[in-house]
Amino acid sequence: MELEEMQNAWNSLSHRVERQDALSNKLLANVTQQNYQSKFNKVRYSEFAGTMVCYAGAAYLSVHLTQIEDVFAQVLAALAIGLLLLLPVISLASVRALKSVNISSASYLETIHTFGRQKIRFQKLQKINVCLGLLLMLLTLPVLAAIQGKDLSQVPYFWILIFPLFGLVMTAFAYWVLKSYNKTLHDMENQLTDING
Repeated sequence: MELEEMQNAWNSLSHRVERQDALSNKLLANVTQQNYQSKFNKVRYSEFAGTMVCYAGAAYLSVHLTQIEDVFAQVLAALAIGLLLLLPVISLASVRALKSVNISSASYLETIHTFGRQKIRFQKLQKINVCLGLLLMLLTLPVLAAIQGKDLSQVPYFWILIFPLFGLVMTAFAYWVLKSYNKTLHDMENQLTDING
């Protein structure tokens, strides 16, 4: 009888340890998912704000398109509007890719592999956005001058001071954003790799 009671007690204890281990793993996955989502939301909210700025810019150019008399400036305005509508699509596609990483439903290796692919995709799309943003700057400067009724050649020091300074500010801002995103992505990756560590 004593041996049978010990076996029952051992089995009961073994089942409790297994349940506790499963509960601990589930709790760890939930906490990791919450931390991942918290870091992801930083990127998502920034991209959403950028989307609103792009749509506002497209609306502004669309409303003032009739004020532009020069045909070349009108073509540039149409291209700028197109870019302002395209940039958020690229941006939101890259954010959606990061959101597709599901920690709780996939295995550890699948999660790390999926995150790695989506991280690379996100970084590529962000670099494309930076290049298109610099192109947008080139397109919008003559358009904004045309809306105000000016020609860029009439603006003093435009090519030797204003344009390079504007380009420098845009490049510095793009560098800061990419650096910030890379830090957030690195933190997200560390969060995922800490699950198994």
